[in-house]
Amino acid sequence: MDVKTVEETSVSVRTVTLYAGITAICLVGVLFPAFLSAWYGRALNTVFLVVLFGLVARTVVSGVLAFASVDPPAIPDDADLPTVSVVVPAYNEEPVLQGTIDACKAIDYPAEKLEVILCYEAGSSDRTAEIAEAAAADDPRFRAVERDEPGGGKAKAANYALQYATGEVIASIDADHQFKPDAVRRAVGWFLADEDVWCVKGRCYGRNPTDSLLALHATVERHIAEKADLFARDVVDGFTIFGGGQAFFRAEVFEELGAFDEEILVEDIDMSSKIHDAGKELRVDPGVITYEENPATLSAWWSQRKRWARGWMQVAVRYLPTLPGAAHVTPRKRADAAYTFAYAILPVLFALALPMILLDGLSLVNTRPYVPYSDVVWGAIAVAPLTVSYLVFAQDWRDGERHHPLEYLAAFTLWFYLVFQTVVFVVAFIEEFVLGKPSVYVTTSRSEE
Repeated sequence: MDVKTVEETSVSVRTVTLYAGITAICLVGVLFPAFLSAWYGRALNTVFLVVLFGLVARTVVSGVLAFASVDPPAIPDDADLPTVSVVVPAYNEEPVLQGTIDACKAIDYPAEKLEVILCYEAGSSDRTAEIAEAAAADDPRFRAVERDEPGGGKAKAANYALQYATGEVIASIDADHQFKPDAVRRAVGWFLADEDVWCVKGRCYGRNPTDSLLALHATVERHIAEKADLFARDVVDGFTIFGGGQAFFRAEVFEELGAFDEEILVEDIDMSSKIHDAGKELRVDPGVITYEENPATLSAWWSQRKRWARGWMQVAVRYLPTLPGAAHVTPRKRADAAYTFAYAILPVLFALALPMILLDGLSLVNTRPYVPYSDVVWGAIAVAPLTVSYLVFAQDWRDGERHHPLEYLAAFTLWFYLVFQTVVFVVAFIEEFVLGKPSVYVTTSRSEE
């Protein structure tokens, strides 16, 4: 898989014209029959409303379920703790890597049982290598490893680093993530309490909401995903998943299931699916916190979100035909997996059906849904992001985590951000299923750059 920086990517007029043309053709194909048949327009809008309501209703319910308290397993004495390897792949991470190293130095864990593998890319053009080597020279817990191989993306870099990890538990974090001091000790407790737990996912907590308007809304969006959606899955024993920003594994995961898949854009979701398919548990504990940086520029945000969207589509195609029917997976997890993978593709439907609302508002065609009190339903959908945001804010206030005042305001305009994000899904869908373009891993640039 090729790897590019944001600066190495570009969008030509020809590319924009091609994507716009494909989208226009799809829109005409979907919407034109509504001018010929009122039944078609109303039926299409009904499907759109039901699907969208299902998504936001689940999110609101997840926000309520996330109020559940977490009772982490008791942590044994230091002598009984397992060894831990923290793996940090790094490519052009000068602006953030030192902060991650400093956070690792502050981890509350026995020094003789903790190692940090700083795997930096030889192709880095900034001071990443210098920072990693200096950390290794200064602290015996750190080891700097140079990876001098072409391409591959994060999965290949993480796999390369894994061969140097000696811990019984392996923590994988992005180079912009900063551990809360008790994160490792708390995560390890889950492995000691249940031998069927193969992975522990904590919470990625945005720390740069004031960098830009885009970073502000991305931070709020991530709070909803990390606290409401991912944790609620654990509360109801559903299809739990981990994001690549941070996760903890038993070392035998990679012996039993193999390394991260290097041909898929979201190796984390793929590995989550493998763990469930193996009949093992993936626990989500929002008290295991790393503080992350969200993209602050449009180019960085676009590249990251498109990679996520397209990668999710790749995973959906791989597992939707099999995992929801796996006999060794609980019925609840199978149903939740089917929902999750289906909604990896359904946002494209939102983008294509959004003009139906405009057509009805302009009285150009009757697209009123076959849903009683549809105006009330639309109203509930409109306030859902605000509702979930404040549910998460209330939980964090209870748990001692704080938010910037601007985040409370951004919740009111989050819908505009989410609607804009559907454009990313359309582009990802075109690249994956229409044009069949090869996957390219675009690294995320940092705000300090």
